[in-house]
Amino acid sequence: MALASTHGQILAAAGGTVAGRTSLGTLTLPAGGPWKIHGLHASVVRATGTAGELNGGFIDIAALSGDVTPNILPAQFPIYESGSSLGATLDQSICPTMIYDVDWEAAGKAIIEIGYTQDTTVTVAPQIVAGIMFGPSAPQAKPAMHCARVRAAVAAAADTAVGTITLPESAKEITGIVGVLMQDGVLTTAEELTGFWRMTSDDFDLTPAQFPFANVYGAGLGILINGASGMFNSPIPVTIPVVGGSRINIFVDLNTAVTNAAQVDVYLMFN
Repeated sequence: MALASTHGQILAAAGGTVAGRTSLGTLTLPAGGPWKIHGLHASVVRATGTAGELNGGFIDIAALSGDVTPNILPAQFPIYESGSSLGATLDQSICPTMIYDVDWEAAGKAIIEIGYTQDTTVTVAPQIVAGIMFGPSAPQAKPAMHCARVRAAVAAAADTAVGTITLPESAKEITGIVGVLMQDGVLTTAEELTGFWRMTSDDFDLTPAQFPFANVYGAGLGILINGASGMFNSPIPVTIPVVGGSRINIFVDLNTAVTNAAQVDVYLMFN
C-alpha cells in the first residue's frame, strides 16, 4: 500500500425489493493513517425494467468502529436512476455515478458501513455500486500532460483483466482517471450493466485502487429497446505517485453478466 496515493474501496451488491434499507456491507481501511476520506460515490440501476416503478433512493454511511471524525451522522446522499414508465417496452436507462466531496478523517483499520435505502417497493432488486476514496490528503485537480488508454470487451461477472498500460520513463504522477462502460453489440432485454474497475502494479504498490465507472445502465425491457444516451465522462482527480516505466494492470468486475460483451475503456492521465 502506497501511503502517498489516492486510494479507493468499493462495495457492489443488490439492493432490496421492499421500500427500506439494505446494508451493502463494510469496508475496512488499511492500517496506518490517519486517512482523509474525501470522496463518497454511488450508483443504482434497475435489474429488470417494470412499468410504473421508480428506481432510486439514497445511500448512507456510518463508522462502525467509531474512529472517524467529525461524527459522520447524519450522512444520507441521493442516488437515482429513473422515474416510472408506462408500457411493455422500456429503453435502457443511464445512471451517472454520483461523486460527493466529503471531509472525514479516519484512523487506520476504521470500519465503514454503507447502506442503500430504496424509496419505493420494486419487483426486482436493483444493483448498487458504492464506495469511498481516501488518502493522506484530498487530491487537487491538475492539468494532464499525457493520457493513455486500455480497452477490452467483457461479458462475465468476474474479476477480468482489461489490459496493461506501460508508463513512459518520464512519468511522475497519475493525476486523473476515467472509466468508461457501455454496451456493445445487440442489447438484451432485462440486462443491466454496472460494476467497477481496479488497478494493480508489480512495480510499485498502489492498492487498494478500486474506482467507479462514469456511467452505468439500467436494464431495458422488450424486443425493440434503445440504448441510453447522455453520457458524461468526467475525470476523477487523483494523486498517485508512480515509478517511471511502470506497468499498470487494469481489471474490471461486472455486478452481473451480459449476453453480448460490453466495452470497457480505462484512461489514465499523468504528468
